[in-house]
Amino acid sequence: MDIQENVSLKGKTTMRIGGTAKYYADLSAKEDVEAAIKFAKENSIPLIMLGGGSNTIFADGEINALVVRIAASEVSIDGSLVTVEAAKNLPMLINELAADGFDLSPFTGILGTVGGAVFGNAGQGPKGIWIDSFIESVECFVDGSWKTMEKQECAFEYRESVFKKLNSPIIWSVNLTIPKKDPEEITAEIGRLLQQRLDTQPHVKTAGSCFKAVGDTPAWQLIDTAGLRETKSNGVHISEKHANFLINDGDATFEDAVNVVKTIDEGISEGLEVEMRFVKEDGTLEF
Repeated sequence: MDIQENVSLKGKTTMRIGGTAKYYADLSAKEDVEAAIKFAKENSIPLIMLGGGSNTIFADGEINALVVRIAASEVSIDGSLVTVEAAKNLPMLINELAADGFDLSPFTGILGTVGGAVFGNAGQGPKGIWIDSFIESVECFVDGSWKTMEKQECAFEYRESVFKKLNSPIIWSVNLTIPKKDPEEITAEIGRLLQQRLDTQPHVKTAGSCFKAVGDTPAWQLIDTAGLRETKSNGVHISEKHANFLINDGDATFEDAVNVVKTIDEGISEGLEVEMRFVKEDGTLEF
């Protein structure tokens, strides 16, 4: 494992906000995972897992932490079981598996890695399909040892999993059972859903959905109803296409994004949960 110092984080996140990581490393093997955990403990600093760079906004200064990314992205198929390593790009996986008749089309347009999707149980809205629908088990490094956690142990709910509650868990791979369908039908559905996403969601400097609603009402609808779509702070504004997306106008700061989130949070009585990770300079979360 090669640990680098003072690595810029701005280009590693989809919203293009952030300063530098005091320490950074790509983890290509399980031995690297164990070494990274050991390094963070010996230096008394947090270990922060970064996937594809969506759903995370870093502070503008130096993040006093070890920021890591899984580099392993192999995919293997054994009958109906598909094993995917955490760094695999989710959109690429959807398209590659479609050619073999495996249907992951419900996740079309969701950015990031497979590991990040498992961590946050990515998917459609509160009443839609989430990735845990296809999960059999997850291989991860938790509490100092490697474990294979069965689906029921992962406590999946809408945008939630047990991994959000554990101390620095590292997801290495996931076993999926995926329904099969005619490849042409899957490809057509991917195209339809992708166009739908392009028509209704922004594809510029954004980190993805920011809020998770409490209950069945989508967060964007609560923001619209409260008249908060015009909320902005210097370099950050709410997307005109979708009220649950923060947009970087080009020179946005961490403080700008925090201010927008606080304004919306305080203006909605029904209650919203901040789904985005806002990482402060000491490695802790803002919300």
